[in-house]
Amino acid sequence: MTTQQQYEALDAQGYPYMREARVIGELPLAARRPALDAATTKVGNECGLTARKPLSFGLPVYEAFGLNRREASRHAHSKLLLTQGIGLSLEYAN
Repeated sequence: MTTQQQYEALDAQGYPYMREARVIGELPLAARRPALDAATTKVGNECGLTARKPLSFGLPVYEAFGLNRREASRHAHSKLLLTQGIGLSLEYAN
């Protein structure tokens, strides 16, 4: 497993601190596309779906699998499918 990337976040008082990235949206720009590409395969395997196009940073995951919102919400993995690419856990990107 790879080491998680550090990034600067803000605490409750607005002061910056360093912490490990948890979702794809917290990665540097250059690392997001490879993470989304890796997540496409893992999400497809977990959901039993075949990707029709790459996952997009700002769109829900179900779009990559050719589903509409209603189909995604009825799927057994609806919570995952309704997540936007920006919010996907890095567990899917490693």
